[in-house]
Amino acid sequence: MGGYSFVIYDRSGKRLASDSRPCPVDLSAEDLGKVLSAPFASVTVFYTTWKYTLVPVSQFSKDSAREYLETVRDLQPDDTVHTVEVPSHKAVMVFAVPGGIYSGISALNRNVRFYPLASCLIDRLAGITDNNRLLVSFSAGMLHVVAAERDRLLFANSFPAADLATAEYFIFSVTKEVLFNPENTCLYVFGEIKPEVRGELERYFVSVRTLL
Repeated sequence: MGGYSFVIYDRSGKRLASDSRPCPVDLSAEDLGKVLSAPFASVTVFYTTWKYTLVPVSQFSKDSAREYLETVRDLQPDDTVHTVEVPSHKAVMVFAVPGGIYSGISALNRNVRFYPLASCLIDRLAGITDNNRLLVSFSAGMLHVVAAERDRLLFANSFPAADLATAEYFIFSVTKEVLFNPENTCLYVFGEIKPEVRGELERYFVSVRTLL
């Protein structure tokens, strides 16, 4: 990971503090100790990972969660497998978190709950009113893409993308796969993007908007 960011809220939802920090190649409990040392009532961790898959609720069995994921991603022996419901699309997302990160953060706070970044993007689709909904996120050398036609989820996946050219390749591949016309599609980006990246993408899409 290239770094991490956090936001702290009080019980009323008021924002108390936020920050973004670089971190070493392997994030350890020691690196997060200063952030999580307070006795928070709950901790929600959105973890950037490509190790996830969606399973229809009608076909999901909790006992087979790891098996579902191993069919599409290579897992390490210490990877911990978790699930999160996606009720808006009648599915369950199965995802993995490295054992060291999971155990380290869990040791700092017993009320921690992990979510993959992709699940956050799927949730944000509901706030887009366009008929064709295309939302991407650039994070730590990875590109995350979700697409929907109205309320019907069409695509959700993540790709290695160390540069803009590679990211564009995958964005256009997904756009073609879901049969969206870029000239009539607004591309939504989760998080901030550099002006030059926005300008490049605006050459192909009718507009580019950010969701924060």
